[in-house]
Amino acid sequence: MPNLNLYLVEGYSDTQKAHIFARLTDAVVDSLSAPRSAVRIFLIELLEKHISVGGTTLSLLREHNPTGQIHAGPTIQALLIAGRSEQQKAALIGSLTAAVGEVLDIPPDSIRIIVSDIPNTDFGMNGVTAKSLGR
Repeated sequence: MPNLNLYLVEGYSDTQKAHIFARLTDAVVDSLSAPRSAVRIFLIELLEKHISVGGTTLSLLREHNPTGQIHAGPTIQALLIAGRSEQQKAALIGSLTAAVGEVLDIPPDSIRIIVSDIPNTDFGMNGVTAKSLGR
């Protein structure tokens, strides 16, 4: 733990994806002092027609603005065992935003980070709760 769900429009290269995995992992380790081996990142790639901004799909927005950049996301949902400080969460949000912006060349105003604290009784590892493991 922590787990990150990275929701991203499809079309990025395997090299970019590998780089973003590495940078996001570094951001989590540096911000939360989490062990590198505990960081899990799940990439959910979405078609432009499966993402909407203001009720209009990205594919339709692109049709009407073929030369302009259109950004919707990515969104990162960070699932953490509860107990991190407000400062740690703020550092995580800043570091994740910076990593995505730099690697994927996306402006920070279109990047969303959602931090969800999961009670240690509601997160399981090795077939038992995190609480029972002393976390």
